[in-house]
Amino acid sequence: MKMKRLASLLLMSFLALTLVLAGCTDKTSTNSGGTKNTGNAAKNPKPLVIGLSPAGQWQENFNPFSNTAMGGTNGLIFQPLYYFDPVSGKENPMLATKYEWTNDNKTLVATLRDNVKWSDGEAFTADDVVFTFDLLKKDPAADSSGIWKEITSVEKQGDNQVAFNFDQANVPFQSYVLGVDIVPQHIWKDLGDPSKAKITKNLAIGTGPYLLDSFTPQLYKMKVNPKFYGGEYEVKELHFPVYSGNDSEQLALTKGELDWAGIFIPDADKVYVSTDKEHNKYWFPPSNNVTLYPNLTNPLLKDINVRKAISLAIDRKKLSEQAASGYDPLSSTTALILPRDQAWVDPSIPKDKLEFVFDKDAAAKTLEDAGYKKGKDGIFVSPDGKKLTFTLQTVSGWTDWTTMAQLISQGLKDVGIDVKVQQPEYASYAKNVTGGNYDLAISWTNSGPDPYKQYQDMLNSHGGWNLEKWNDPQTDAALKKFQGTTDKAVQKEAINYLQNVMVNQMPTIPLVNGPVWYEYRTANYTGWPTEDDPYANPAPFNWPAPAITLSKLKPNTK
Repeated sequence: MKMKRLASLLLMSFLALTLVLAGCTDKTSTNSGGTKNTGNAAKNPKPLVIGLSPAGQWQENFNPFSNTAMGGTNGLIFQPLYYFDPVSGKENPMLATKYEWTNDNKTLVATLRDNVKWSDGEAFTADDVVFTFDLLKKDPAADSSGIWKEITSVEKQGDNQVAFNFDQANVPFQSYVLGVDIVPQHIWKDLGDPSKAKITKNLAIGTGPYLLDSFTPQLYKMKVNPKFYGGEYEVKELHFPVYSGNDSEQLALTKGELDWAGIFIPDADKVYVSTDKEHNKYWFPPSNNVTLYPNLTNPLLKDINVRKAISLAIDRKKLSEQAASGYDPLSSTTALILPRDQAWVDPSIPKDKLEFVFDKDAAAKTLEDAGYKKGKDGIFVSPDGKKLTFTLQTVSGWTDWTTMAQLISQGLKDVGIDVKVQQPEYASYAKNVTGGNYDLAISWTNSGPDPYKQYQDMLNSHGGWNLEKWNDPQTDAALKKFQGTTDKAVQKEAINYLQNVMVNQMPTIPLVNGPVWYEYRTANYTGWPTEDDPYANPAPFNWPAPAITLSKLKPNTK
């Protein structure tokens, strides 16, 4: 994957994963703001209060092409053509109503929604779409997904269609192309480089369901857009207060001052739910794999027997319980995100091979059968005399990963593999893992609406998150097979092959599924995503998914 897209993924993944760091310790349970609405709730609903990632103060920036845009810029003010949700796997039409691939899957044609207006009353047209993509071409800094590294041209077709042309088929890249926020030509034509444009209230003209109402460094507010093509949402006003850290945000949540948050809370049942059992809820669905990456340029780790032994010596249940309060579901050996990807599971893989086994004796036997012998210090030595001694890198301050690393080190030492944990600062860690300067490292995977993106980034020889340096022509061929077709059966064949690569060749070693942190209150609004109705990524910071959630919410009139 191109370097620009990699840089973007690094930043987005880092911003999302910082929410997993230290848990909150303040257990205040005063409930001062969680009163129920009265029968007038439908007519005069309360503002919905949203807790985003902690920050010192808000910086007024509603530029959809900026990596530091305020929450709500993407999805509430500006919208893409489509949104492909990574938790539900659903496709959500926004400014387009349908799309199709033509020209042997080298042309993507989007049909635009009729009767859409910008919030200043101007009509939205295909010209705005073409103009937006031309902006990205002129200013690569705004093209954070590397769109113009994949497409060759964008053309208007009639009044309501836009065609995106590729030099080679790349069907799953549709989520990037259709996911670009569209901006109004009549406003942005005079703003210069889109990546540098300063978008404040008067210029925040979009097609989305909300308008920026007011802004201060401590609080900004949005109100419903009366010109929104879908009609006014029942949540009429949104408040985004700033919090200096997880502790203060958790305190506001437990006091009933927040309706929606996405923070890590140790022992959420005791700390949060118990303060208002009727209304305080949470759901932490799996969203990606937290994975142990072996550097396959290391001759010892290149040996599949060593990787199998390492995996057998890891107690994943203990990792989840002790590092993440039991919130992290255990990974599948296929690296599929379950239950979302259940329909993709290869039925030919025996069920007993779909789950990881913790067996220290089997780990030692695996090495012994491969010719490894323990030295006097209890550490295994390879047939050519090399000790099984490795470093394991994680990020300083990422307490859950640090705990995992220490548990892994202890478990491997019991088997006869020496592992020393290293905790560099994030910048050094990122440089090390992307540059191959490590033995073992804990890191994430990049998730999409189906298994392809994770496999592409992690297993393609040129993948954007192929930290382990897996290089296998047949793997690349399977990924290319998926890219080149819209036929679900053919895509399934490709994914089946990749699952078997994970199960049998273990290029990486999945540990647990990293969850989406999501807390919500039903005192003022109902209709939230739940495990029984997982209609969208539920976190309040994974834009534009919150727009889907807000479209479903209704005032609690009980």
